[in-house]
Formats: sequence, C-alpha cells, structure tokens
Amino acid sequence: MNRVALLLLACVTGSLLHAQDAAPFFAGRTPMLLDPSRTGFESGGRISFLHQDQWLQVPGAWRNEQLAGEWCLRNDKKEVNSWFGMGLRVGSEQLGATGGRLSSLGVLTAVHLRAGPKSYLSSGLEMRWANGRLGDGTGAWGSQYDGMRYDAAMASGETWSTTNQTWAEARAGISFTLKNDEESPRRRERDLLVVGVSADHLGHLVLKESGSSTAVAPMRFTVYALGELPLGRWENGFVAAHLIGHVQGPFQTGRLNLYVGRHLYNRVRSPGGPMLLGFKAGMGYQWQGAILANAAVDLGNLTIGTAYGWSLFNGDKMISGRQTFELMVQLRLPKST
Repeated sequence: MNRVALLLLACVTGSLLHAQDAAPFFAGRTPMLLDPSRTGFESGGRISFLHQDQWLQVPGAWRNEQLAGEWCLRNDKKEVNSWFGMGLRVGSEQLGATGGRLSSLGVLTAVHLRAGPKSYLSSGLEMRWANGRLGDGTGAWGSQYDGMRYDAAMASGETWSTTNQTWAEARAGISFTLKNDEESPRRRERDLLVVGVSADHLGHLVLKESGSSTAVAPMRFTVYALGELPLGRWENGFVAAHLIGHVQGPFQTGRLNLYVGRHLYNRVRSPGGPMLLGFKAGMGYQWQGAILANAAVDLGNLTIGTAYGWSLFNGDKMISGRQTFELMVQLRLPKST
C-alpha cells in the first residue's frame, strides 16, 4: 500500500474515532481560538480568517477554516479596573472520510480584571453549537426487479451512508497577563507574558441525531505560555517565544515557536506618509517531529500570514513526511478616539 493510501486510511480512521482537534499555527495571533478568556482583551476589535490544510499531499483530505470576530467593551476614555469582551466564531472542518464534515458556531464572552499596575486576570466561556456528519449522504439500494417483474418480497439492499448529529457543548479558560509597563487609557503596552489554561468539549448535549451513534469527542486541555521581550534599541522590535501544549484523550501534542518582529503599537500614520509596516517571523518544533515556519506582515490594520509544517522525524510511516499549510488574514478595528 503506497503512502497516499495510508494517509487516506489514517484520515478515515481519525474521523471515525474523533481524533484530536485541529491546532492552528496562528492561534497566538488570534488568542480567542486558543482560550476563550483572551476574547476582547485588547482595545478595539479584530476579525480573523484562518485556513489550514493538514495534508498537502492529499488536497482537501483534512482541512479546516475558522472565521472569528471579537470586540473589547472597555471604556478607553478613562482608567477602568474591569471590562468585558465578546466574540463570535464560525468553523468548518473536512474530516477526511468521504462526506465527513464538522460545522460549528460559538458565542464567546470574557471578563478581564486588573490584578496590579501591570497585571490582569481573565476568565472566559464559549457556548458552541456543532453539527457533525459522517458519510456522503447518497445512500444505495438494490433493485426488486428480477428482469421480468417487480417482486416486493425481494431484498431491496437499501443502505443509508450518513450519520448526522447536532449537539451543544462549552469551552472555558482562565489566563494571566503581565504588561511591559502600566497602560493608560490611550496608550497600549506590549504583553511581556501571557499564561493560561483552557478546557474544551465540556458537556455534550445532543439536540438531534440520525443514523448510527458516534463517539463523543474527549475533553481537550490546552496549556500555554506566550512570552515577549523588547529587542534592544530597535523601536517596537521584539523577540518572542510561544509554548503551547494540548492533551485530548490518548493524544498529546505540543510546540515551541521562536519569533522576531516589529510591532505597530502606538504608531500613527502621518498624513500622506507611507503605510505603517510591521512583521513577525519565526521557526518552531512540534512534538513528534514536525518543523514549523511562519511569517506575518502588518500593513496598517491588516495582517496577512502564512505558515508551513513538515513532519520530518516522525517514526510513524503514515504521518512522516506530512506537510501542512495555513493562511491567516486579520483586520484590526481600532476604536475611534
């Protein structure tokens, strides 16, 4: 059996067993996907789109897209010690098996509390509605016509190939943020450290089901630490490290990414001047043998990023050599002053 066939078999098996959830490379740039407690922490709003193809060698075999929007409800005209954030997330995943697809809609809310001059505590909750389908839905049937006449006593051979389930579940998280300096109502400071933990697939309330029963996805725990330091005398320059780990049933994954880049914090484009330009680029390692590379460019309030993963050192022949691609487009919506 060649490698492509093995990859397809792995996709089908993963679909049937509810294999581990997708882990976007750019979760650090869209932290509400990492942990609902990060929703609406930064001033203003963000709209983010992420596309990930997890097996480039088998196009579309395992693919997911997510569209996320969030808004900070903090009053930026005065100093406050607490505020809320709201968000909305829409997701779609191709699960490898023929017709296998998962669609979801989540509503997120978070509360952020000042814990000190430069530190904050956050907690958040996502309520999500999901629909999972396995099979192409075409069905098949045999004929009850024997060549001369119709015989109702003959077996029809009718089959139906779709399992469909709609359910509700939750995701919750808590996080701690340490800023580089004390923020004022009109000045944003960079995050020196963000640490948090979240739990997904909390509860599984079945709303509608047809076809065969499917296994419930196991709870998923995420632990992360996102650190950043100013880079010498380079204005708004930084070096950063992201450490993210996931545990879901029998699956454990983790990755370490190192970055260098330049922020656009507190910079204002002069009338008729050039567009503000920032960037972030780095390399990483995903546990069990994958090398990661990604880069993003900030063009004013728009960010475009791409990421690539290559499983070079995995001992599993079905996974070794797998290549993954991700695209992120993000629009920041600053509050009017």
